[in-house]
Amino acid sequence: MNLTGQLAGVGTMKEERRKTPRALVEHLVSYTVLDERGETDEMGMARTLDLSEGGIVLEMTHSLDRGSHVEMKMVSGDHILEARGLVVYSKYLPDYLPNNRWRVGVSFTEITDGDLATIAQEVELRRLRKTRGDA
Repeated sequence: MNLTGQLAGVGTMKEERRKTPRALVEHLVSYTVLDERGETDEMGMARTLDLSEGGIVLEMTHSLDRGSHVEMKMVSGDHILEARGLVVYSKYLPDYLPNNRWRVGVSFTEITDGDLATIAQEVELRRLRKTRGDA
């Protein structure tokens, strides 16, 4: 690798912007979108695409507005994880036509230390499995 971040013959490396490692996971998530008064605006189910200590990426049938506040519940192993978060992006996934699918990124704003530890364990376990080729 040279000083500009290039590998010989490969080009510029993509910079990782995430602060915490993530894992590709599939869990069902129940979510509640809160309005500006903190009251329920919408409820539904989604599927996780990836998970980290910093947030979650959901696959949904519609977009959520950037800046929306969301409460989420998800089962991971023997634990029910609960968190609040802020929608940071919604991206349409055209490869899922004719079914509408959206990729919605949520940054955690409230989560317990215990739930963070559970997420960290799951991410590390999946990383180790991937490294060994078990994934």
